[in-house]
Amino acid sequence: MTVREKKPQQEIHPLVVSLIGPKEVPNILFVDDDDLILRAFKRDMYNADVEITLAHSGREGLEALKAKNFSVILADYQMPGMDGIAFLEEVCRASPESVRILVSGRADFNMAIDVINRVGLFNFIPKPWEPYSLRDIIRRAMEHHAITVENRRLSSLLGAKCDELSHLAKILEGEVQSRTHSLLYGLVNALDLRDTETQWHSRRVAAYAKRLAEELGLSGEALLTVERGALLHDVGKIGVSDTILLKPGRLTPEEWEEMKKHSEYGYNILKSIKFLGEARTLVLEHHERFDGTGYPKGIAGEEIVIGARIFAIIDTYDAMTSDRPYRKALTHDIAFAEIEKMSGTQFDPRVVEAWKRIPKEELLAIRDLVGSEAKPKSDSPE
Repeated sequence: MTVREKKPQQEIHPLVVSLIGPKEVPNILFVDDDDLILRAFKRDMYNADVEITLAHSGREGLEALKAKNFSVILADYQMPGMDGIAFLEEVCRASPESVRILVSGRADFNMAIDVINRVGLFNFIPKPWEPYSLRDIIRRAMEHHAITVENRRLSSLLGAKCDELSHLAKILEGEVQSRTHSLLYGLVNALDLRDTETQWHSRRVAAYAKRLAEELGLSGEALLTVERGALLHDVGKIGVSDTILLKPGRLTPEEWEEMKKHSEYGYNILKSIKFLGEARTLVLEHHERFDGTGYPKGIAGEEIVIGARIFAIIDTYDAMTSDRPYRKALTHDIAFAEIEKMSGTQFDPRVVEAWKRIPKEELLAIRDLVGSEAKPKSDSPE
């Protein structure tokens, strides 16, 4: 089944276009055994300048791959016969230049990391997806494919054009950073969907943490570390039972002890992911307190990494200014006053002072921007 759609609003980077010239319309293959999902994909990709081929099984997808080349190949994880991972492994051998994306309703971080290592995964799309996010991921995947293919051609044919290749290398480096950032967002969105009370919490706190880190003078890799650590702070909740994580009432002492282990679970999950570097230390220490009464290590003051001291304020602010089943969101001013009361005990006073310097309007703008990118959101009382 092939569908031709209209031109996308966002194009491949102009410098790349100037080097490689006009491209043919990209081909996309999506494999899923659920016909409703296939139709939803076709609908959400309407008005994009692509050729779409839909297949109902891994075997059918491989047959389609024999007939034409695809820029981007998406596969559902859970399919009868040949699952998505097995299919993408076949794609690696048959069409190594195709950009590979896994689609799944499972919020399983370990599974996703395994797929990244085995099939060179470009991104992970959770079900149900947001149409805007889906189109953005596909657009960047097509750009990545075009850049990759043309970079190989230029490396062999345009050796004399050193200046152009230098510019192209910079674009590719930016694309790698974009890919990493997008993959983290895709995984964390899938995890946030598991806990409906705090949906999109991870994205908000990452944005807040980055702004507070900037106010404290952090930049470059240190700033990226804080943002990534904040984004992944609750990844260890994968290891916590749903009966505890989603329990509507108060946790028992035994259940609370199990919940507290999520910091260590998260740290251990991220140990093998080299590009996250020191971000995993923030994940481990994000429930430590400035006075030493936190967990899991009970460290105090500047023994706690700066990212975790930043995050402690951010996490509290977001919790107070977000709706919960048992109460409505508190106002910005009330949340600020409560944080100031805990300066020197729960929070680092220097970080509190930096937090107070950020204009209220700027923080509300960050909240609203993340909300508009993630899903429609009602206003909190101010």
